[in-house]
This record gives sequence, C-alpha cells and structure tokens, in this order.
Amino acid sequence: MKIVLDIETIQVPKEEWARLKGLTLLPVEAPDLLAAGEASEQDREYEKSCFDSTYCQIICIGLLIFSDAMEPQEATAWFGSNEAELLRQFWARIAQLKPSLIVVHNGLGFDLPVIRNRSMIRQIKPTIEISLARYRTEQVYDTLAVWSNWEARGRVKLDVLARVLGCETKSGDGDQVAEMWKAGQSKQIAEYCLRDCYVTYACYARMNFREPLSSETVLFSPNLIEISG
Repeated sequence: MKIVLDIETIQVPKEEWARLKGLTLLPVEAPDLLAAGEASEQDREYEKSCFDSTYCQIICIGLLIFSDAMEPQEATAWFGSNEAELLRQFWARIAQLKPSLIVVHNGLGFDLPVIRNRSMIRQIKPTIEISLARYRTEQVYDTLAVWSNWEARGRVKLDVLARVLGCETKSGDGDQVAEMWKAGQSKQIAEYCLRDCYVTYACYARMNFREPLSSETVLFSPNLIEISG
C-alpha cells in the first residue's frame, strides 16, 4: 500500500504557550509604546507557533490510501480536539496498512516531524518507524524536497507546484485553518486537508510521468472521523 499524508495544526491556547516558553503574557493594552511593541512581537511569535511542534496541536490528519499500482482505495481524515486519540487512531491505521511509500509535500520538514514530536508529547507510541532522512525517496517521497533537490532556494508552495505541473490546485491556504477552527468549521478543515492530499498526489503523479486521476475519483466517499473530548 502507498499513502499520501497531510496534517493541519493550530496554536495551543496562549496561556499554555506562554507557560511552555516561560514567558509572562503582556497586557493587550500596554501603557507605553515600548510595552506595546513587545506585546505586538509576542502576538506575532504566538501566531507562528501553529507550525512549531513544541507549541502546536494537530487537529486533523488526512490520508489517501492507494494500492501499490496507485489505484485509489480510501480517503480518510481524522479531525477534532482530542489530539491524543487522533494520533492513536492514525497510528493504529498505519499499523494495518504497513505502507511501502509515504507521499508528502514538505512532510520531511513539517508533517512527519510534527506527528513524531506530538506523539512523544502525548505518549502515543508510533506503530512503525518512519525515517526522516534526506536525499532519498524510498520510504518517504517529499514532492517539495525532490522538486528543490533538497535546497532552500528551490522551495515552492504546493499550489505553485500544482500550477506549474498542470494539476488541480488547492482550495485554500493553511493560514486560514486557525480562523476556520475558531469558527467551528472542523469538518471543512478535514475536507480541506484531504484536498491538499489530493493535490500532493497529483503532483507526485506528474513528477513520475503519470497522469493523475481526477479528484472526484480519488476523493470518492471520504471517511471523515470526528474525534473530540
């Protein structure tokens, strides 16, 4: 089996973020310009923390499952506020699948290290060992890494790569996830995550000189599993 993987993350509550960093939260209405500047910098740092495994929370893991011949088998997304159970169910499914290949976009730099670190924090033991070694594509094929030849100057966003390769593009941006979460749009986040999985698959197909199947074919009857509490 081969899988395509993507995750969505948000910041932990600001008070928890400050506690973990050993900071004192500055008041929103600071009494002078210096304090206001510090508060603003603190806010900016907090906003970026959704992409840092030390301070973020995984709220969705999307998975497309293919046969070894890249025939679509399943589209599943776990989503919700219970990160530990989300990880537990994800690793249980991975144990069943025993994937021979994991396809990601920036997964070596973000998705897979975040899953690993958040699993350690939540004490959910991974069911398989996933190598995060660079300069290889045997277990993990990272479309960003391959496209850029593992160099920073060639890095491109997924939607850019999709347009370059003539694939269907993304339906939104990861920066919108936190606002969607606040608005209670968790199911829409899961659908967005699976859409990202599809675009990653399509790019992978084109990068290996294959014609990707349509999103309607790959994302047939998606299995959206809400995990809360």
